[in-house]
Order: sequence, then C-alpha cells, then structure tokens
Amino acid sequence: MTRTAKVEPIQRETQEAILVSGWRVVDVSDPDQPQEISRHDSEPEAIRAARDYEHQTSLEPGSPPDDTQDYDASDPQGGKELP
Repeated sequence: MTRTAKVEPIQRETQEAILVSGWRVVDVSDPDQPQEISRHDSEPEAIRAARDYEHQTSLEPGSPPDDTQDYDASDPQGGKELP
C-alpha cells in the first residue's frame, strides 16, 4: 500500500523563541494513527527520506503508483524519477 509521509520540525518552545532541533518524517496514511518513521538534522535530508519512503511503498504489489507531489518547488521534477 502506498503510504503518505509528512515532514515536520522537532521544536521546543521557550519564553523567547521556538527552537527547532531537527526534523522528523511521519507516516500520515492513517490520520488517526500517525507514526514517526525517522529523524534528521536538516529539512532537506528529511524531505529526501519522506520521498524515499513514499516511493518504496509504492513499489509493493497492489499499490497504486507514487504521485508526483512536489516537495521542493525549486526541483523541476519534484524529486521523482520521471522520464
């Protein structure tokens, strides 16, 4: 089954600011039960991990093909392997 992943910051709030200490990839295929997949030091690294996770699950038998959702507007192919 093709999964849907989301990238979100790992943050801690203080009185002065909101501190981002990293990024995590969360499987949100079931909105009622999100599951953390991985943690990363940078947002681009987390985005790559989310893309890879969605792509890998789209290769499982019976899964619909991966969509072409663009995570990074500066990437003309949206990080997908297009011809």
